[in-house]
Parts: sequence; structure tokens; C-alpha cells
Amino acid sequence: MAQSVLTIGVATRPFIGETANGDVAQVDWSEDRCRITVIDALGHGVEAAGDAARAASALHEHPDLSPSDALSLCDRQLRGRRGAAIGVATIDVAKRWLCFGGIGNVEGRLYRDGRPERLISYRGIVGVAMRTVRTFEYSLESAWTLVLHTDGVSARFEDGAALNDHVSVNETAQLILHGWGRERDDATVVVVRSSAANPSIGSNL
Repeated sequence: MAQSVLTIGVATRPFIGETANGDVAQVDWSEDRCRITVIDALGHGVEAAGDAARAASALHEHPDLSPSDALSLCDRQLRGRRGAAIGVATIDVAKRWLCFGGIGNVEGRLYRDGRPERLISYRGIVGVAMRTVRTFEYSLESAWTLVLHTDGVSARFEDGAALNDHVSVNETAQLILHGWGRERDDATVVVVRSSAANPSIGSNL
């Protein structure tokens, strides 16, 4: 089963003092492909949470869409609303590659053999001002870890926090969230590793 070779951890919390979270991490499978979407709706509170949920629900109905098509779907769903920053990563387990597309300040960092590489997102707001989407492909032949996060988490988090494979992906996501999360924003971290020896998909929400 394709799911058995990935471990996925999620840590998320709303803007301090709020109960509604405008960040959503969505995981959808289509055969051997896992699509991971991080949505950061503009603002915070109930309205932002509603926009994020609207985009996530539409994506759930179409798990086979590529990152570019997923972003286009979200763009249609969020028109007339405040919009969102969205990053979409599709991992093809059988072919061992990653395809990423992002609009706005959802950030991604891919570690291959311990070396970090920033994934490219383009300026814009999904639903408001989105250009033509460009996506990028990366080989996953070697050992790898993927971290995706909203701008509620500082991009200056330490690489060592992501690369400690003695700690579960859930614990790693929580460590990054608590160590580098900003209190004045919704914040979400997703950590993904290839791990056929330790098959699990979990989340800490």
C-alpha cells in the first residue's frame, strides 16, 4: 500500500486568543500519489477558517488534481473572498518524485541527504490575484524529509529540528511550531518523511 511508505505529521494552532483556525493542512491520496496542501486563508478567525475549509473541501472532492490544477480549483472557490496563500506538494511514491506549486507565503523546505533546498512559491493571493502557476519537480531517490509551513512559523527554524529522525514526524512538527511559531498569526507545520520501515500517517491538530 502506497500510504505505508510515508509518515506525515501535522501541528497547527490558531492565532492566540482565537478558537477558529484559518490554516488547514489537507492530505489526499490518489493511487500512488499523495497530495499535501497547506492553506493559509488571509486574516484570522471565523471568516478565515471558513475560506480555508471551503478550499480544502473542494480539494477533497478531487484528490487526483496536480498542484497547478489544485491551485486553479482553489482560486475559483475563493473568488469574491479574502483569498489565501496555498502550497501544494504531490509525492509520487512509485516514481519517487515530488511536484510542488505555491502561491503566496506558504513555504516549503526539502531535505535530500540532509541538504536543505527551498521550494519556490510565487507572489499572489489565491482567489484574488493569482498568476499562471509554475510547478517544480524534485527527485526523491535518496533519503528525504519535506517541511511545509505557513507564515505563522518563522522560516528561520533550525534545519536540525527537521532532520532528527529519532523523533516522530508529529513531534518534529510540534517542535518547529512551538519553537518558531508566531503568536500573532495562525500557524501550521507539516513534516513528511519516507519510512517504509515505520508506516504511519498521523497528525497533531
